[in-house]
Amino acid sequence: MHNTLRQSHGRWPHRHDLEPTQWNRSSDLRGERQTRQRSLPQPGRVESSMSGAQTIDREAMRTGLQAWLRQKFAELGDLTLSPLRFPSGTGNSAETMFATMAYEADGEHRERALVIRRQLAGTDLFLDADIRLPHRMMEALALHPHIPAPRALGVEPDPAPIGSPFLVMEAIEGRVVDQVPNYNVEGWLADLPIEQRREIWLRAIGTLARLHRIDWRQGFSFLDDRQRGEPGIDQFLAWTRDWYIWAKAGRRLEVADAALDYLMANKPRDTDVSVLWGDPTPANMMFGPDLSVAALIDFEMASLGPGEADLAWWLEAEENFSTLSGVARLEGLPSRAEIIAHYEAERGRPVADLDYYSMLAWFRMNIVGIRFSDRLVGEGRMPAGTDVLTNNPATMLMARKLGMPDASPGEGFMAMVNGMAGAGA
Repeated sequence: MHNTLRQSHGRWPHRHDLEPTQWNRSSDLRGERQTRQRSLPQPGRVESSMSGAQTIDREAMRTGLQAWLRQKFAELGDLTLSPLRFPSGTGNSAETMFATMAYEADGEHRERALVIRRQLAGTDLFLDADIRLPHRMMEALALHPHIPAPRALGVEPDPAPIGSPFLVMEAIEGRVVDQVPNYNVEGWLADLPIEQRREIWLRAIGTLARLHRIDWRQGFSFLDDRQRGEPGIDQFLAWTRDWYIWAKAGRRLEVADAALDYLMANKPRDTDVSVLWGDPTPANMMFGPDLSVAALIDFEMASLGPGEADLAWWLEAEENFSTLSGVARLEGLPSRAEIIAHYEAERGRPVADLDYYSMLAWFRMNIVGIRFSDRLVGEGRMPAGTDVLTNNPATMLMARKLGMPDASPGEGFMAMVNGMAGAGA
């Protein structure tokens, strides 16, 4: 749960006063970041709450952030930053920290609750990972207020201040639907009356559909990765293919390799081009006290492509936490058919080729699993040679779709799930 935003009326930059981030997805900046990291002096290496990024003492991070904020908001007087808080359950794609910034403005003391996301440089889950992508998405969504998102305050691609690139955003009041423990079993969602559970889900799906109705040319051209083809399914698949090749690192993964062949050979035709969230799940939505959608969060996989890619990801993620987990679906949540029908009504058109996009979702989930299991092996939290790359739910579903022999998820998969929970799934 993100911290509550404390309202104030002092001097504070409006969202349109902030300088837009200059970033384009087609630019490969990994080499540039590595060069900077080698040449810059590094803070003291003592402690880190999450592996994968440069190890750095928490107080060194706080002072580095404070200095950065003082430079960023030089017009604010006597700016100080509270000790950093590292909550659990805030995702595996970046390290999340909370802090409160205090300052003087117009002769009065003010406070702002902040969220800081630090890139896990070196063990990124995604190809060409760049912290500027989610920051740029929040800036672009600020021009479309019917799609709520956190207010972006700044981004720093230079690792020098806190050991890795990071972004800063305002905290907002709300809570997410937890995956650990499974929201179908316990948690605030399960504590709600049945009719409110249904309403939350429909509001979430409606927000997703409205995101897909945005004309991507209205502020989202930075997502156009033209070096990988025309916007749409061609571009989306090309990046997914490159991501998979990078992640598997030369290993032979028979089912996933066959799935990629299937996806490339059976691309749907005449698809639309939508702004894709990339990782639409209940855990990546914040809901306000009135149960409205307060914000979409975590845009590390944002791209352009058919809206069905996002919808199928949501549907298959739900399956992951119900049927595939051996858990009954929480009473009151709309069925798969009801979710699709509601999406179609809000989107203004019928969905197409959803079986194909379900396969694509399994394939992409499998890539996330490959990268995360490699991270755990590298950290010594899972043995090398684990069977998780071939015995996992996504591979099992792909094999069944392709008519190939499949294996049920084994011990390696459970070790990875436990590792995700430990890191904040």
